[in-house]
Order: sequence, then C-alpha cells, then structure tokens
Amino acid sequence: MRIKIVFVLLSTLLSSCIKDVLDRKPMDRISDADVWSSAALIDLYLVALYDNIPIGHARSNTFESNLTDEASHPYAGITVVNNYGDHGLTLNTNMYTWIRRANVLLAQIGSSVLSEEEKRRIAAECRFIRAYYYFDLVKKYGGMPLILEAQSLDDPDALFVSRNTEDEVYAFLMKELDEATADLPEQRDAGSANRATKATAQALKARAMLYAGSIAKFGSVQLNGLVGIPAEKANAYFNEAYKAAKYIVDSEKFALFDNLYDPETKSGDPAANFEAIFLQKNNQEVIFQKAYSADKMHSYDTFNLPDGFKPGCCGNSQAPILSMVESYEYIDGRTGELDFEGKEFDSPDELFAGKDPRFTATVLRSESPFIGRNVQIYRGIYDTDGTLYSTRNAPFEADPSMLQVGREGPYTLGDVGKTGFYLKKYLDPAGGIVPESRSTQNYIDFRYAEILLTLAEASFEADIDLAASLNAINQVRNRAGIKPLTAAELTRERIRNERKVELAFEDKRFWDIKRYRIGTDIFRNTYVSGLWPYLKYTGSDYKYIFKRVSGAPLDNGQPRVFQERDYYSNLAGYSASNRQIVNNPGW
Repeated sequence: MRIKIVFVLLSTLLSSCIKDVLDRKPMDRISDADVWSSAALIDLYLVALYDNIPIGHARSNTFESNLTDEASHPYAGITVVNNYGDHGLTLNTNMYTWIRRANVLLAQIGSSVLSEEEKRRIAAECRFIRAYYYFDLVKKYGGMPLILEAQSLDDPDALFVSRNTEDEVYAFLMKELDEATADLPEQRDAGSANRATKATAQALKARAMLYAGSIAKFGSVQLNGLVGIPAEKANAYFNEAYKAAKYIVDSEKFALFDNLYDPETKSGDPAANFEAIFLQKNNQEVIFQKAYSADKMHSYDTFNLPDGFKPGCCGNSQAPILSMVESYEYIDGRTGELDFEGKEFDSPDELFAGKDPRFTATVLRSESPFIGRNVQIYRGIYDTDGTLYSTRNAPFEADPSMLQVGREGPYTLGDVGKTGFYLKKYLDPAGGIVPESRSTQNYIDFRYAEILLTLAEASFEADIDLAASLNAINQVRNRAGIKPLTAAELTRERIRNERKVELAFEDKRFWDIKRYRIGTDIFRNTYVSGLWPYLKYTGSDYKYIFKRVSGAPLDNGQPRVFQERDYYSNLAGYSASNRQIVNNPGW
C-alpha cells in the first residue's frame, strides 16, 4: 500500500532526513516503511492530521455567523435562510478519510523508530486529533460510526459500518480525551506551541461534554438513540464538562487577556483590550489555535473589510443584525435594547453611549474610527423641507461636500453591507487595508474565556457549585468592563447571552443554537432587522436619526425558517455510498 501525503509545510520542518527520502523517491512513492522508519516523516504525517482539523478562517465568503442570529449575508447571490442542516458548513462526512489516516498512524506507531516516550506522545496527539474529527461529526449528525481501526480496502463490504448512538460517540470522546490527556505534555516549547497539550485535550472535552449535556437536557431521543441522549444522563455530562473546565482553571497556565485593561483598578481601555485578544498572537488567553503567517495566509480581511475599505474584491460578508447588536448589555447591567424611536442625536456616539465595550471591539457602526477615517454609514439625507436625498455616489445639493448616501452605505443593491453595521472582530485597523488573501491573523479555537463560560454553564445546569458559576461568569464580565452579576441575576438567559456576546463571530453560536434547541424559536418565518442611520440637515449642521429596517434588502427579502430537522444535518450523501446508514429525521 502507498500513502499519498498532501500538506503545506513550514520550511523549518524540511529536515535533512526528509530530504534524504525525497532524493530517493517522489512524494507519491513514499511507502509505509519509509514513513514509520523516519521520525521526521512521522512528524509530517501528524502535521497533515493537525491541518485537517476542521477549524480555521473560512476559505469562502460564507461564515457560520450567516446561519445564526449574529449576521446577515448581504451578497445578492447568497441567501442563507433555511435548510440549515444541508449547508456546506454543516456537512462533513469526508472526515472519515482523515479518521482512517489517524487510525493508520495509531496502528503503525508502535513499530516505528521512535522511543517509547515519543510513541506515547505521538499516539496521544493523534487520539486528540481523531477525537476532534469525531466531535465535528457528532455535533453535526448525531450518532455516527465509530471506526477505530484502519479498515482494509481489500474488503469493500467491511467498509459499510452502521451508526453508533449519539450517546456512544460522546462517551467515546470522554474516555478518549481523558486517556490522551495522560500522555500529552503539560506545555510546549516555541517550536511546537500549536500542538496538543493536556489542557488542549481537556478544553475539547469540556466543550464536547457541555454539548452532550445540553442535548440530553433539551433534546429528545429518536431513531433508537442514533440522535439524542437520554435525559437522565444530562447531569453526568455537565459534571464532566465542569471537571474538564476546572482542570484548566486549576492548572493556572492560562488567564484572561488584560494587557490593556486592568479589571481590578479599571485602568486602561476595555474595548481596545478585547480587540487585542484576536490580534496579539500567542497571548495568555489562547489555549489552541490554527496559526497563520506570511508562509500560510488566509482571506478573512478580503471577505470582511467594510465597503470603502476593502482592497477590491468582496468584503462585507458578515453584516451584524440588530438583534445581535442589542444582545450587548450596557455597562451598568441594563439590557441592550437601543432607544432611538422618535429621537434625534448630534452623533451616533450618543445612541451607543454606555454599551458593553465588547460591542465597540466587535462591531463597526456609523462613525466608528477605523483605518484612517471614521466609518460613514447613513442611508440618506433629509433636507430642511423634509425631502429625502438617497442617490448613491451623488452629492447632496444643499451641501455638495456631502454624499447623499454614506461611503459604506447602507445600499439596497449590490454585494455590500445592508444592516447598518459591519464586523470588526479579527480585523486589524493598525495594519492598514490588507491586500486580497494576505491575512495572517491566527484563528483562536479555544481560549480561556470559553473555559470560564463552560464552567459557569455546566455548573449552573447541573447545580454543582453556583458560587463557582457566578465567579466564572463575573471574571469574564469584569474583564469586559461591565457590571458583575449578583447571585439573583445568575439565570440561564444571562449565562447564554454572556456566551453569545463574548464568543460572537467565533464559530460557536450556530452549535449553541442547535444544542439549546432554540433554532425553531429564533427563526420561524422570521425577517431579520437592521438599523439604518439617516442625516437630517438643519441648514448649518446635521442630526442623526435611526430607523429599524426589516425584510428587503436584508437576506434578499426572504424570511428565515429553522426546521426541527435542522438540529441534525442531512446524511443523504453519505447514505448513498454506505447502505448501512440511516438518514436523520426529516431528511
């Protein structure tokens, strides 16, 4: 059997040992014996497995936030309003290709040239990676086949494996990640900083067990357990999530990023501090990430810079909607609804004054400072006689120095932001406008704030330690610069909202909607809303007024419908190639 290895490698990994092998054989002629007799090639094999963990900055112009109550996709040709379980971002049965490659490594590593200690470490890393592959499958499809040995391609019938129950997959993840933790290192040196550690494995366990507990508590068992988890197991899973999160907290190896804001003295800028989490690489909050550099770049800025700042192509893909904006509370703890009806403002700053600093760090609104100027969002200008002027790229007749519509819109046509807001998180205004497909921000998959929020939620749901739950969520709130919660305010709604705003646009919300089983409540023939600013000319200066907009042009005028079947993704493609696979309910 020949193994084809396809990967992008850092130059530092091209050791002389690899060169010796490649001098003798082309890359598509490397055999099993070559791989397992070379420590360097084993490392490269493992790098390829890491690289195919399904995380990272999106390689297309559609993001998970577009499937949620975080954002609307503004492009005329893209409308994500239904069939949430049959979207490219919610499908991935080709993960089994990489599961097989992980199984090959686990089968061969024992006879490799590595020392016994190295064999245990590499096997533990591989088990962590394989567990991540299975977590991706179970969060999308529910129970899936647990294939833990490399299948022989010589026996096609043996390749057709039936589904395990969802409970069995989560039980496997719990056991697998605990066992991997035992043989993983406490920490890594700089050269391997982005590889798994004990904390990384426990972070994945914490997330997976939190999901399992939620599914047991809020879902229902169907197809004899292929989807759903018995309700009586909810607290056991929540307890495991709590234990895994507490393991990381007690290790004291990570901390909330507070380089630019001190929650104790309240000195510094909490908005700038939160923004910097995603721009200062390898900071104290990062537990696991996908790293990028000048040798390995992505297109996040290309797809997300606001209109007027984009380098040419694209931009605008994640347009925050009004309900997301209003999820951010005020610093004093008031709910986040904006008070704009029938009011005039000298500046948008007045409307958004006192908002959670994480809003400022995450969302660009009219007059937000950005790259070299303020973002200019207004839909039109009302003249002194009440006439509305709203022609794109045309000067306002009474004041030709002003355009009738802001440089960033909102516009009713075209592939531009239409909600009145743009995304800021992960964008770096200090770096100038990033050329197309040349972004290098790391993708943070696990960070310490999520661990604290997992501890808070798991403890609350299982009634383990409400004091610990309150302390954990208030650590996050204190770092954000907003009022801490009292014991009486510690509710499921507040815990979930804290997670929503802290982890906004970080590829967490869609899966939270699914595990909470709230998708059918959020999107039931629902038109999402935006908030459009307008200028009102007084004859000498301008006032701002704001209007809620719903329906067209947002989501291209279509309502959103999340159906019961969307809690689990469509397995039609996989069942077509595996006759043992039963599709999920409703598909």
